[in-house]
Amino acid sequence: MARYLIHCYKDRRWYVDKYLIPSMLKQDIDESDIEVFEDDGTLGCLEAFVQSCLKCKGKGTWHLQDDIIISSQFKRWTEEYAEDRVVCGFCSRYCDKKPVGLVCPNMMWYSFPCIYIPDSIAKEFADWYYAEAIYSPEYKNFISKRKFDDDVFMKYLQKYHAGDSVLNLTPNLVNHIDYLLGGSIVNPNRKNNIVLSEYWDEPELLKYWEDTICQ
Repeated sequence: MARYLIHCYKDRRWYVDKYLIPSMLKQDIDESDIEVFEDDGTLGCLEAFVQSCLKCKGKGTWHLQDDIIISSQFKRWTEEYAEDRVVCGFCSRYCDKKPVGLVCPNMMWYSFPCIYIPDSIAKEFADWYYAEAIYSPEYKNFISKRKFDDDVFMKYLQKYHAGDSVLNLTPNLVNHIDYLLGGSIVNPNRKNNIVLSEYWDEPELLKYWEDTICQ
């Protein structure tokens, strides 16, 4: 059994409710194990992520973003790899030079579309953020722009959990489809609007969702 927290912007709730959650239920994931943390636009992705970490009070949580599709083996692998370390379930071209497998935190992927975080680490991160990071010049730019949640979390791990192992998992558990949902909300000016998984082995599933969502 695994727990899932979907980080959702209000304008994407329609996709989460109509497509993403039903695709999870279709794999026999229990609806009681799925929670949605919705930002109405007042928080921004950084503050929303930190606040969501305070809700994580069990063993660990798979954090998912609102612009993904899941692999056909999503339930199987998320249950098998719900363990006592951070697990990265997504890799884009921005991380394709970082290795697969067990790595140290400075070699982990930017994996916030799908990442498993032990709840003890999530709480430590949130406590550190409110006690230290918000007062540090190092994070002033991140906080003022209300984004870069993945960067801030990675910096935290590199500073306080440098000796821990992180698993960069393949095949990837999700693919990133914001291009089917109006483009990136956080980075609307991104030159290349399509940022897909580098380790996705189900092209027919991606095609199915492209056809389904674009109907």
